[in-house]
Amino acid sequence: MKKNITILIAAVLAATSCLNEENRSYATAETYYRNLVQIESGLNACYDPMRSIIGAGFFQMTECATDVMYLSSTTRSDANCVISPTKPGVGSAVWKQSYLAIMRANSVIASIHRSVEAGYVTEEEVQPSLAEAVVMRAFYYYYLTSTFGDVPYYTWEVTEDNRAETTRLPRRSAEEIRDLLTDELMDWLMPEDKGGRAVLPLTRSYSNGYRAGAAVGLMLAGKFCMWNGRWDDALAVYGVIEDIYGHYADAPETFGSAYPLTDIPFKKKFTPESIWEVSNHIEDYGVQTWMTLACYCTPFRSDEDVEPDDDDESSAPEKVSDIYNGIVIPELGKYARTYAAARPTKYYYNQLMTYNGDDLRAGEYNKVDDPASPRGGSGNLAWRWKGYAKTDLDKENLKVLWFSTTGGKASGRPWLGNKFWCEDMIYNHDDNNYKVFRYAGALLNMAEAYFWLGDFDSCCKYLNIIRTRAGISKLSSSDFSGSDDLLEAVREECARELYGEFQRKFDLVRWGIWYERTCEYNNSAYIMDYIQPCHRYYPIPSDQVEYSDGALDNKEYTGQ
Repeated sequence: MKKNITILIAAVLAATSCLNEENRSYATAETYYRNLVQIESGLNACYDPMRSIIGAGFFQMTECATDVMYLSSTTRSDANCVISPTKPGVGSAVWKQSYLAIMRANSVIASIHRSVEAGYVTEEEVQPSLAEAVVMRAFYYYYLTSTFGDVPYYTWEVTEDNRAETTRLPRRSAEEIRDLLTDELMDWLMPEDKGGRAVLPLTRSYSNGYRAGAAVGLMLAGKFCMWNGRWDDALAVYGVIEDIYGHYADAPETFGSAYPLTDIPFKKKFTPESIWEVSNHIEDYGVQTWMTLACYCTPFRSDEDVEPDDDDESSAPEKVSDIYNGIVIPELGKYARTYAAARPTKYYYNQLMTYNGDDLRAGEYNKVDDPASPRGGSGNLAWRWKGYAKTDLDKENLKVLWFSTTGGKASGRPWLGNKFWCEDMIYNHDDNNYKVFRYAGALLNMAEAYFWLGDFDSCCKYLNIIRTRAGISKLSSSDFSGSDDLLEAVREECARELYGEFQRKFDLVRWGIWYERTCEYNNSAYIMDYIQPCHRYYPIPSDQVEYSDGALDNKEYTGQ
């Protein structure tokens, strides 16, 4: 068991506004960035804000306020669209932390150029660092434009001379921002024979270090293309990712061997299929970083007084238990803190992840023909689990049991599955890595791009890569009576494969169906009291509007 005593060493980065942060230069060409080690440390500061964005609130916005998942709790505003300019929820973190990171990336880029001019470093040796800064800047603009739509855009270093002007930047078209970033990323990252400079190595993200490399930048460029309907460019960009991660359209059966479903759960860190993960790390008596997502994704844990395991009779009982919704689950431990949990919608588990179906992603122990053996899937859902009942005297031979709230029936509502659980979690210290981009997402975007180009056969070929690994039947364009049915198949496959990976709301908004689908399928007891069409994008926090001296606005929220 992990030690109950923990040591937390954390740097708390606070900024009331990225554009209004007091302009004190933390690094200049005269005092820093004189070698590649110093440049890398400056780039490291661009990664820090990501952890302040990704987490429980962001998960609730992107996954729980959708058609596939919900969180029925009065205190979870992001899950229930209790959002306004004065109560922006996770939008405040997305806005402030993204612009803080963009400001840092712009400063690093400008400082590197000054260091080249001063002769501290050469133009050639800093090209990879510049490209990495460009990728990181694009990452945060991806979150900003996906969350808010039109936002201020700038690529210059903030100084005392331009600070006031930068603060008063108005919204700029999200479509225009995406086009600018796509062209920039393609220039830096695409191979020379495809019109780029290939400044960063064209390798899998975690085959050579843990930094945002070419695969991350190309994935972002592809996402921007999907938003803007640049289908040919999307296929060109994703085609390079395909060159990196492997071609499987003509041999979908080999995809699962290279990238097994069992690597998808968040506890599996830096897996070969991953393009980007936001990492957590815990060591006993060491430096620790964690977030709390697993607390919202784990079956409810029952507390009860349990005598300590040691022989010290003077020790007081602890309120601990490894009973999770009626099942003793030893691997989850006795100390996990569980909150009001996110749950799958009926639409998701009845139509897309049916109990006892063939889809290996549905749940580990949901096949009645061999319930005692895990299926080796991604663990999206859990109707039952392997453990023992509290009253069971046989604690050695675990057996598969139904969770209590399902009433022992397959028709009951499942929990989120072990894809999201953190084993042996102490309190709320979730040390899993959160999967943000995977190769499967690129393949699904390729399928969609082929659909919009009218190549339905290729669309199905790329869908079949994902479906074959999941153990479900292949599709053919002849299976569909019309194009609308095939498009819906693409959308459903995205829901099954990328479940809980911070993408669903962005996809629904991009497709123009978020409000209608969420109203139809979300099962929260509260969301229908608040949800409005304007919630497809978050409002700019009111303090940011004030800082801008009126240059920014929330007209959609005020009915103007």
